[in-house]
Amino acid sequence: MKRAFHPREDRLITVQDYLSEFGSRLGPNGKPRARPNSRCPACLAPMKIVGEDRPLHDQIFSHIGKENPPPCPLRNSADYKYEFLEEAPEDSEEGRRLRRDFFKNWEKHWNVMWKLLDHFMDIEDFIGLIRRADTTRLWHRSKLSEWEIPYIFLVWKEWKPVKKRDGTILRETWIRFWFDAHVRTIEDIWIRTQGNPRIIKAWYKDPKRGAILGPDHLIDTDEVRINLDFLAMPHKVPADFVVNKMRQSFLEDFSP
Repeated sequence: MKRAFHPREDRLITVQDYLSEFGSRLGPNGKPRARPNSRCPACLAPMKIVGEDRPLHDQIFSHIGKENPPPCPLRNSADYKYEFLEEAPEDSEEGRRLRRDFFKNWEKHWNVMWKLLDHFMDIEDFIGLIRRADTTRLWHRSKLSEWEIPYIFLVWKEWKPVKKRDGTILRETWIRFWFDAHVRTIEDIWIRTQGNPRIIKAWYKDPKRGAILGPDHLIDTDEVRINLDFLAMPHKVPADFVVNKMRQSFLEDFSP
């Protein structure tokens, strides 16, 4: 990957940033330097530089090989299909109120996701996630806060390249979102993070021709800045066709 966490600080750095601060692998005497390891932004495991001895080639960070490596969504995304382990709770007035609040503020939720998806999101995907929330009774999970909903929606889905009907490419990369490696199920958001999860965003080249998306397609990563206050902030109004499609799909929720 192009960027990794600084060895001592939770900020992303490039290979050149790392070399500028900690020097090349070999010191002036030709012996290896004692350098701290950069860290994976998802699992925090130590990373090495690949290609350091070949400056004319791409230099990237890579996990240091281990016989039993820690779980990491960037290494094995197949392990990170976030589901609920606990039984779906009974409908509750609190959950019904949360769902009503979501629809009252749906444009704000859309806006958060739209921005993080590099300004391209299909309304059908958004509608599908709302229906999945209904099926899994997401609204009735007792610890859920409304601000968490768009972030759960983002990690629930593979975000494929976006094209117009005529084939024009609007976004050529795949995008995936993950919680950090502490979170393996949706319940872990509240159990293992004290309600303060970290989210990793990753861009991938389109594998095309039916190939399986994997680490070899990874372009870059970033840490998502979670906005707990977006519900109280102004937002960009979605396009008319987005608003109309939402109203057509959820007539009862928009009826007076």
